[in-house]
Amino acid sequence: MTSRRKFIKQSFLSGWLLYKGPRFWLPAADGRFNFLSKHLKIGLDPHYPKLTSFDIDGLGQSQFGIDPLLTNYLQLRENEYLSRVKGNVIAYYLKGYEKNPAWEIKCEEKKIIVITNYTGAADKPAPFPIVIAQQINHCTALGKMTAENLLSFPSLLHLPGRGSLKIECDRPDVNLFYDAYRYHLKNEKGDPFVKLEFSAADSEKPSITYTLEVTCIYPDIKEIRHLPVFDGLKRNFINIFQLNPRIKVLANNSASDACAFTLFLYAEMARNTPKLAKGLSAIDLIKSSAEVYLDGFKGYGQVGNKQSYGWQSKYDSSDSAPSLIISACYYIQESKDNTWAEAHYDGIKSWADKMIQTDTNQDGIIEYGYSGNSGSWDDKDFKRPANWWDTIGFGYEDAYSNALAYQAVKVLSAVALSLNKTSDSKYFSLFADRLKGNYFDHFFNKDTGVLAGWRSEDGRLHDYYFTFVNSVAVTYGLLTKEQGKLVMGNLLQKMKAVGFTDFTLGLPGNLVPVRSEDYVHHVKRWGYGEKPDGSDGFQIYENGGATGCFAYFTIKALYRIDMHNEADEIFLAMMQSFKTGGFEGHCEESTYTKDWKAWDGTCWGYEGFLVDNYLPLLAVFDWASAAN
Repeated sequence: MTSRRKFIKQSFLSGWLLYKGPRFWLPAADGRFNFLSKHLKIGLDPHYPKLTSFDIDGLGQSQFGIDPLLTNYLQLRENEYLSRVKGNVIAYYLKGYEKNPAWEIKCEEKKIIVITNYTGAADKPAPFPIVIAQQINHCTALGKMTAENLLSFPSLLHLPGRGSLKIECDRPDVNLFYDAYRYHLKNEKGDPFVKLEFSAADSEKPSITYTLEVTCIYPDIKEIRHLPVFDGLKRNFINIFQLNPRIKVLANNSASDACAFTLFLYAEMARNTPKLAKGLSAIDLIKSSAEVYLDGFKGYGQVGNKQSYGWQSKYDSSDSAPSLIISACYYIQESKDNTWAEAHYDGIKSWADKMIQTDTNQDGIIEYGYSGNSGSWDDKDFKRPANWWDTIGFGYEDAYSNALAYQAVKVLSAVALSLNKTSDSKYFSLFADRLKGNYFDHFFNKDTGVLAGWRSEDGRLHDYYFTFVNSVAVTYGLLTKEQGKLVMGNLLQKMKAVGFTDFTLGLPGNLVPVRSEDYVHHVKRWGYGEKPDGSDGFQIYENGGATGCFAYFTIKALYRIDMHNEADEIFLAMMQSFKTGGFEGHCEESTYTKDWKAWDGTCWGYEGFLVDNYLPLLAVFDWASAAN
């Protein structure tokens, strides 16, 4: 294991680049105009106000990748504009209306300034677009949505692996059009895209100025300032926030489904994220998503969800309500917005009441409607299990969901007390005490020395050395420090025994194969093994596949119980992957993506970009604290 001191010294001495200063508009061989600085690399069409190339480097290191611009989206009217260049400004004039430029585009070291003026023409000019090919870069726009596909300013365009553009407008009555789609339904064709459109001026708004400034948003922690290994963290720290503009909710990515049971992951990160822009914080994104759920939206994990294939269960997943409760309460605690809290308290409480009512025997352990018994997952009557790990047969009493339920009632008790709802606060606190009091004995497997994944209705424990189950329980304080050291020590021993050592891949959710009788999705591509022991499906997708998803909790748990070296080893290895885009995009010559991998690096993912992979970046606070 590399020592911390040696690691820091090696990192500090590597990775310097020379910078020769910005270069302004340079006519290209094909007539396009180009701008280059250490933060920006763009091209503009000489005949029409549109980008012909586009890239940014938020750290100003002139590290530009494959151009992500989607250029085949726009049908242009020929000979509509005349362009003139003066210094670092390109002006576009509508033919016949040459008194004022309809568009002016100016570039500085870190800025693109777009000015639009009313020309007197009867027809309003088309918007100025930025359209990204999502399969090249899974970017997203972030901000406060005023309506479907409309964001208020300030807002943000974030490009994973590259950085962000803070976007401001000088007029408060103008919105930013934002759309994203991936053409995933049957018979749909097209290039998956993320699109921004900047409205042109008109007679009511005769001049509008948009300012786009390149930046990277990450915590200013002194221990990481000059270490290149953390460049990936700096460019990707806000990757977990991806806003789907068609449903106005944080989602798996900007063109994917929203899952109720993942919102708490975004909320964990939001509490520790610097401001995104003036007047815009990450916790605001949690607030707006929580409002959509409180207004009746059903995400994946909830009965009534209609996205993609829908939630195929008679019951809400056991982790959906805890996730939503935690998220709403984190917003209240961080914002101190008691007006919002009072307005939405009944809705949040109703989630908690419904969750607690599933504890039918009143032992403090919440229950899922399906039994979780081995052999009960009949593929002919397909149904989903109790939690996020939706191909594995978690059912009835689920250890992971109960750990979330404990955190949910704890924070809700604190929120209720802050609102002077003392009886509610006491009720939730007592439930938390009862849950914690029974948790360890209920789920601890003496044969393996770790917590099992679930206890099925027939009383049997189902244990596949689940890393995330044990780690979440330690992270949220359900175990004593001694119990935490016991289960985490046994997990790491098992990890070594089964031969998983490459932490650049993230972590497996389980360390031994899930038996076929306990697997929900009976297709090998999703990890099902036809052999009874499930070994022929092992390391595929959720059946032991490696991922960044939930690795944060293992790292956090190890730091919490003072196993710093073990936590460092996992965290620093993953930092290398974040720097090289190791959790996003397709593997070469593969239809599968990097969000899930077998232990040899073979890809088994499908999203292309799954935001859950980026929560481990939050462990930088623990790493820095342990360094002191």
